Amino acid sequence: MADSFVHRTRGSAYFFPGIAFLAPSRKGGFNLPIEIVHTYLVHPNKNRVEPVAIVGSPVPHEGEMFDLMKSVYEKADTECDIGIAFKKAPGGAQANARRDMLTAYGAAPNLELGRSLAEQLGLVTTRRSGLGLLFLIKGKEETDHKVVISRFRANNGVLVNEAADMLTVEFIDRVFMKNAHSYKAVVYRHPSFQGGFWNGMAVDKQINSQDLESSDYWVKDFLLSDFITSPAFGTRRLAVALKKAIKATGDLEIKQQITAAATLASGLGADQISVDGFCEKFGFTPNAKAAVIEQLDRLDLATDNFLFNAEEFKKQLPLRTVELDNGAMLTADAGSFDKIFKHEAVADGEKLKFSTTGAVVSEKLEKGR
Repeated sequence: MADSFVHRTRGSAYFFPGIAFLAPSRKGGFNLPIEIVHTYLVHPNKNRVEPVAIVGSPVPHEGEMFDLMKSVYEKADTECDIGIAFKKAPGGAQANARRDMLTAYGAAPNLELGRSLAEQLGLVTTRRSGLGLLFLIKGKEETDHKVVISRFRANNGVLVNEAADMLTVEFIDRVFMKNAHSYKAVVYRHPSFQGGFWNGMAVDKQINSQDLESSDYWVKDFLLSDFITSPAFGTRRLAVALKKAIKATGDLEIKQQITAAATLASGLGADQISVDGFCEKFGFTPNAKAAVIEQLDRLDLATDNFLFNAEEFKKQLPLRTVELDNGAMLTADAGSFDKIFKHEAVADGEKLKFSTTGAVVSEKLEKGR
């Protein structure tokens, strides 16, 4: 079956071999580092006895779709901020089947080599993740080869009708562009396809959408890669830095600010974050932020991105303790401390009065600090 896409939007259309696009109001131009773009309609083929065939097409260097791909390509170097690396073969050998497919495509990009990647994505895509459009963008920037792989959900912004010999994808401009900011992307760049292309940088803008399985199936199953800083390791580093900062500082305001943030953080989802980003997210003062970053082994680790893992965070900071100037110490689960201990300001706000009610289940004496 010959591959064919038909694209329609409002306005007059013109035809490219096998493709019909809206005559663009502005053209992307041809003097660009982008050499070629291929797109594929990828069905959720995981666990299907008979996988649905992958149909693909080149994308002309003009029109609204190319403008969108040009934006994804250009932003990839700054937007993709989570490090990933292809897994090595069992025993540590420098071999990875998906990297072989990527470098083969990058060295000589064509529809069939790109289809091999799209087929692998389909085999790990579940119905929950749904139908998707995979884009492969190959460019050259000075001495670097650059390949960007991106996936958009196809069922929200694209109406799909399949016939025996043609795939029709009708792009509804208003609806599609509204969802055009929700996608996954990974960028690889290096002067050599033989020695390079082992590490890449990723971004997942679908992680808070309905695509809840995004990280594992996209990075681990499709790309056969792992995060350079794993979610558990990065989260542990953050939690330990917060814990050490609370102990190290004598500033009560800093202690309270870090403790409050740690309590709220247990409710965060699997967002990409860094130590620096965590401090910004919770509005740390410059002094509080500095107190946390000082606890890291290296200052550059403050901007190292990872996916937050709530369970790991709770393991590292399960308890919250408040010490009062009268010698009392109050301890409870960090996530429910404020529910267990009610407090109100007294003495014109200079002090706090805590209260709680419960049955005594154990009592112990400990050596003072």
